[in-house]
Amino acid sequence: MWINSQSQTSQRDYTPYVFVFVVAVCARVFFLVWIDEPILFFKYPYFAEKLAGGGDIGSRLVDLSPFYLYFLTVLRKAFAIDWTTVKLIHSLIGALNALLILALGRRLFNRTAGIFAALIYALYANVIILETTLEPTVFILLFNLLVVYFLVLVKEDDRSSSQIIGLLIAAGLCTGLSIITKPNSLLFLLLGIGWLLFFPTGLPIPCKRWVQVMIFCGSAILVIMPVTVRNYVTLNDFVLVTADAGKVFYHGNARGATALEGIGLPGYVSDDGDVEPDYEHVIFRETAARLSGKDITPSESSRFWVERTLADILADPAEYLKREIKKFIFFFTDYEMHYIASAHTEYKKTLGFPLVRYGIIVSLGIVGMLLSLRRMKPLFLLYGAFGVYLCAGMLFLVQSRYRTPAVPYLCLFAGYALYRMKEMMTAGKLKSLGTTVVLACVLFVFSNTAFRGEIVEQDRWQEATKTSYEMRARPLFDRGRYRDAIVHLDHCLAAVPHFVPAINLRGRAYAMSGDYEMAESDFEKVISLNPAGFQGYRNIGFVYMLQGKTDRAVIFLTKALTLQPQDKRVQDALKKLQ
Repeated sequence: MWINSQSQTSQRDYTPYVFVFVVAVCARVFFLVWIDEPILFFKYPYFAEKLAGGGDIGSRLVDLSPFYLYFLTVLRKAFAIDWTTVKLIHSLIGALNALLILALGRRLFNRTAGIFAALIYALYANVIILETTLEPTVFILLFNLLVVYFLVLVKEDDRSSSQIIGLLIAAGLCTGLSIITKPNSLLFLLLGIGWLLFFPTGLPIPCKRWVQVMIFCGSAILVIMPVTVRNYVTLNDFVLVTADAGKVFYHGNARGATALEGIGLPGYVSDDGDVEPDYEHVIFRETAARLSGKDITPSESSRFWVERTLADILADPAEYLKREIKKFIFFFTDYEMHYIASAHTEYKKTLGFPLVRYGIIVSLGIVGMLLSLRRMKPLFLLYGAFGVYLCAGMLFLVQSRYRTPAVPYLCLFAGYALYRMKEMMTAGKLKSLGTTVVLACVLFVFSNTAFRGEIVEQDRWQEATKTSYEMRARPLFDRGRYRDAIVHLDHCLAAVPHFVPAINLRGRAYAMSGDYEMAESDFEKVISLNPAGFQGYRNIGFVYMLQGKTDRAVIFLTKALTLQPQDKRVQDALKKLQ
């Protein structure tokens, strides 16, 4: 038997769990008090509030994580909970995840390795950041850890048939919850099937293995099916969970994408004219319909962008291969790439505190994987879970939130690596210890030096666009402090002169301040840099309208309407002018 729980279950010492939980909670309280940005990422709260109020969000249902959307909706409708309080709930779940890592480490390795792994996770700065962002990452980590934990218990040699069935159902339900939280967890379903079929402890009869697989998969389907039915009934479209796979595949692999940054839709600027958060999903569907020349469903739109991206890949396979190799390497680099502005700003703040960073986790994790190769069979789920998210990152994007679900399993291997180093030191095996330490140091240096030039340039872009533009200028503009916003926009554009959203927002700030000449100049730049986008034409048209230059206003507003036919404000303005 591969997994024997005798040593773990015979000792009912919960001191390590209390210790790890206290450390995890303290780290998260410290973060919330000293580092956390008060600006919320309002995508999910916006739609949850709409649903809680009895509203209809239409096709946006298939743009959002079903589990997380309904989780927030229930909190809002049943308890009228404040969104800042949700951060505390996320942090508590994050601390519980550390306990699950400890429990897995004790079963798969030993108590010491489990404690090391749990403490590394508890003090990892970036996972604390993502836990407190109003996104479903913390639940993905929770559900996947539970899946692995239950599947590990299935293989223990002291389980009765009824216990095994209960564990399979629990594993399947958690897999289903993970899938309706983020659909790329479908790969976890395959991982579980492989574990049950090809590692048949105590089940020499193949048909019994298939029975276990059916129980596991059937339980997962029970969770997924209501979402699929909802999508079909609501939108008359077969969408398993969400319909954003094509869009995300495009971001990470279309012409112009890099290993560090996905490509956006040409001509789209997200700071102006959007009626809902993350409106780019809608723009992608509208663009797919326009380019295909017919009305299309969300699933057809997703297929359209997959086909469009595959055409880009086939047009230049050498460039695609080069990008995939760089994605693979970037998966192991220390730099954290965030698409949410508040998360990036918080990440930069954490660098000034003695918290664990990804470079430490990945270097120790690889060492732990190498030291565990002889035990690959019983550790198949850990190796597989890491591989699932490495593949998902290379298939889509290698940004922080895409590789973070692999972190708990890297932490487990990292904890084992620390345990083995401790044992080498105790046993006086200094040569082996020295070799292991040198390897870990080499990997750590690599994680901090690979792509260094590109990362420095990317970080400069992130600081300008995320911190100066999104975190500073946009909130000031929304509060009517236009001159203060212009100061931060100037700072942003000094670093990245061709960043269209900042030029566009600065033009709007000048217009609101009555400086129409400077506003015209900025909007002309927007048009020259982004001629396929409607924002420049729209805004310069309004500036001419404010100045009474009716003829010029009509010309530019008409052009804006041809590019964005659904813009109600432009429609009303043209009716007024004509």
